[in-house]
Amino acid sequence: MNTQENTIETTLQSLDNLQRLEVPIGLQFSIKNNFNGNAPSTMSTTQKWMLAASVVVLIGINVLTIKQYSKQSEKTTDTASYEKNLVYKEYFSNTIE
Repeated sequence: MNTQENTIETTLQSLDNLQRLEVPIGLQFSIKNNFNGNAPSTMSTTQKWMLAASVVVLIGINVLTIKQYSKQSEKTTDTASYEKNLVYKEYFSNTIE
């Protein structure tokens, strides 16, 4: 056998005498209750409504911000195109006909 096979064999032999630990009864009971869906809700009805209201307010603020940003970008685009046209008009107004 080579060294790697010896290491594997030693590791496997070390697992032979291990015993399984028992889970405490109280822990088993609480785990079973959590998986059965019998766990009480951690949030009250008031907290749920406050959370829902907060989400609505955040969505409203985002919508208003997007509208405001689009209006501002339209103004900036209009001003930039006006200035661009003004430069071209000034440059070409002095041409000889």
